[in-house]
Amino acid sequence: MVTPEDKQLRVFKTPLIVPLLVVMVITIYAGYIFFYSTNKETAFLVYLKGISFEVFILCNFGMLSLILYNKKQLDEFLYSFPIINNRNGLETLKPIVRTNMYSSLFMILFLAIGSLTAIMSILNHGLVKGVLVAVLSIATAKAINWYNPSEQKIKHIQCVDESLEVELNQILQCWMHKPFPNF
Repeated sequence: MVTPEDKQLRVFKTPLIVPLLVVMVITIYAGYIFFYSTNKETAFLVYLKGISFEVFILCNFGMLSLILYNKKQLDEFLYSFPIINNRNGLETLKPIVRTNMYSSLFMILFLAIGSLTAIMSILNHGLVKGVLVAVLSIATAKAINWYNPSEQKIKHIQCVDESLEVELNQILQCWMHKPFPNF
């Protein structure tokens, strides 16, 4: 049996997407503030300004739905397979990893559109909707923090078979690194 004492804990690279997300959100905010302050808004931005609050709500709902779905999948897997001791555990994990990777792509889209529409809603839809946007943004951030420990548990799950450990490491290294895995 391979235990954490016998080997190093798995080390994961920081996904490229993490710093990219920060840059993306800052760029969106800075770009919109620039267009807003210089009155150089395009027709698309003018149209989006009118429906920005509704689009923000849909993006937030999408992010929360993905978080809850992925959390449910991870918790069910951890309950069924607290330790991977056969190939069945790996085969069950593969679609969960794949779903998580595709979900992360949708989360990027929702975050980008949600960030743009959040700033538009705060600037253009009054105090009540602005406060609601702020509250929902904080709630989504808390949901992401609530989801992260389950994701970390999966990434450091124990494997009792050394031959399966290599494949498990390959599967887990794909987590958020390859949106189109070849396993």
